[in-house]
Amino acid sequence: MSKVTMTAIAHAAGVGVATVDRVLNRRAPVRSATEQKVLAAARQLGYRLPAAYSLPATQSAALQLRFGFILLPARYSFYQQLSEALQQRARGHQPPGSETEFRWHDIHEVEAVARSLRQLAQRCDVIGVVALDHPLIRHAIQDVSRLGVRVYALLSDFSPCEHAGFIGIDNQKAGRTAGWMAQHLLRQPGCVGVLLGDHRFTCQERCEISFRSYLRESDISQRVLEPLKTHESNEGGYQATRQLLESYDDLVMIYAPCGGIEGVVQALRDSGRRQIDLLCHGPLPGDELALIDGTISLMLRHRLDVMADVVIATCLNGGTEQRDHFVQVTLPFEIVTRENL
Repeated sequence: MSKVTMTAIAHAAGVGVATVDRVLNRRAPVRSATEQKVLAAARQLGYRLPAAYSLPATQSAALQLRFGFILLPARYSFYQQLSEALQQRARGHQPPGSETEFRWHDIHEVEAVARSLRQLAQRCDVIGVVALDHPLIRHAIQDVSRLGVRVYALLSDFSPCEHAGFIGIDNQKAGRTAGWMAQHLLRQPGCVGVLLGDHRFTCQERCEISFRSYLRESDISQRVLEPLKTHESNEGGYQATRQLLESYDDLVMIYAPCGGIEGVVQALRDSGRRQIDLLCHGPLPGDELALIDGTISLMLRHRLDVMADVVIATCLNGGTEQRDHFVQVTLPFEIVTRENL
C-alpha cells in the first residue's frame, strides 16, 4: 500500500493540511469535533495511529466513565457488530468492576426507550442512543441531561433537547450520492421504490429528501414512489419489498437507506427480477456476495470500527467540555460496488 499523506487525510476530512499536522503530531490543540474528523479520515485511509490516538490529545488516560448504550435489537446484525465494537473500545476506560451497559429496543418501543434512558442515567455518566426523534424520548433526554448525564445521538439526530451531540454520517451527502448513482443507472422507464425504517428516523428522512432532491434536479423521467416502512427489521424489509414487486410491474430501482436490508435482498432473489437495481446502506451479512451477484448495485457502508473509536473518544472528551457545548462529529462512509471489493 502506498504511503498515506497528510494531504490525502486533509482532503478526506475536509480540513487543511496544517490542521492534520496539529492533530497527528500534537503540535497544538484543535476543536474536539475537528480532531475526531481527522482521526476518522486517517483510519479510513489506512494511516497507522498509535493507540493513544483513540483519545483526544487533551484526554488523560486515567479518566474513566460508566458507559450506557441504547440500540436497536442485537438480532439485527448491524447493531450486534456495533455493540461488540463499542464494548471493545470502552475497555480500559471504565471504573474497576464496571461493564458497558446495553439496552435493546425495537424501533417503535418509544416508552421503553424513555424508561431505559432514566434507568441508565442512575448508573452511567454518558449514554449513546439510537432512537426515533419522538417527543417522549426527547423529554427523557432533556431530564437526564439536566442531571449531568451526557447523551449522544448515534446515527440519527434529535431535535434540540439538550443532548450533548450527534455522531453519524452526513446523511444529506449520502442521499445525494445515492441520487447521483441512480441518475447514471436509470436507463429504462419505470418507477423507483423507497424504503425507510420509520419516518421519525431523522437520518433516513434526510437521506430520502436528498435523494429525491438530486433526482428532481437531474430531471429524470422515472417516478419516485412514496416510501414504505421496513420497521428496521428483516421481515419488514422482506414484506415491504414484496409489496413493491407485486404493486409495480415497472419497478426498476429501490433505494433503501434503512435497516432490514437482508430481507430486501432475499425478496429480490426470490422474485427472480434481476433487472431491479438496489441502492442501500450497510454493512450486513453476505453483503459482498449480494454485490457480486448483482442483487445490490451500490452500498453506502458505515465504518463501524471507526464509529466505535470516535464514539468512545468523544464521550471521554465530553467531560472537559462546557455542559451546554454541542458536539457534531461527521463520520466517513464507503461507496462500495462489486468492482471495488
